[in-house]
Amino acid sequence: MRSAKVVFSATISALALLGAASAAGAAELLVNGGFENIGAGAVPESWGGLTYYPDGTHVAPTGILLPGWTVQSGSVDLAWTTSAWGPAASGTFSMDLDGWNPGTISQSFNDVAGQTYTVSYDYSRNPANAAQDVSALVSAGGQSATVDAPNGAFGSEFNMTWQPGGFTFVGTGHDTITLASLDPQNSNAGVFFDNVSVSGQAVPEPASWALMIGGFGMAGAMLRRRRASLAAA
Repeated sequence: MRSAKVVFSATISALALLGAASAAGAAELLVNGGFENIGAGAVPESWGGLTYYPDGTHVAPTGILLPGWTVQSGSVDLAWTTSAWGPAASGTFSMDLDGWNPGTISQSFNDVAGQTYTVSYDYSRNPANAAQDVSALVSAGGQSATVDAPNGAFGSEFNMTWQPGGFTFVGTGHDTITLASLDPQNSNAGVFFDNVSVSGQAVPEPASWALMIGGFGMAGAMLRRRRASLAAA
């Protein structure tokens, strides 16, 4: 009877770890998707925000990178919610993909191959001096969505309005989300993004996998030992 209890306990422990991994799986995989972290020491400029280039900020203090993200080309702005380029969808800052020129940003993350993940975001447009329609491409895991923000459809200065967007993709184990402006090279007023998210099954920590495998291994060993004892009897 004692052996059966040990087997049962080991099996329950292993299943509990597996369940915990699944429950913890509905996790946020991106860093700074809400653009609230502007970088240590960064100071908003007089216009009400900050501009980031591939090598960081160009206005003192210079060289501060956009936390969590890589600016691949062009430049992007983070706009203060109380500026003319506000309010943000939530929090203090939102991101304009066209800084002084159209920009592209990306972020890589680990996921679980074969699992489905959800990309979501809020989008708007720069309402100031932007007569043209603007658009951007959001891509991740081999899937993409074109975000169109026509002029006049997203409020006005100090009164920006937002819409939700998103799509799903199947993870490969390591993926990258990219937000790329599709605007002309002379554009400095583009699609705004806030609350950019990739959510789904988290990658289990190595220690969790080891404990789970150990639990199943112990259960299996105890079952084999019990069968051997019964056969000998």
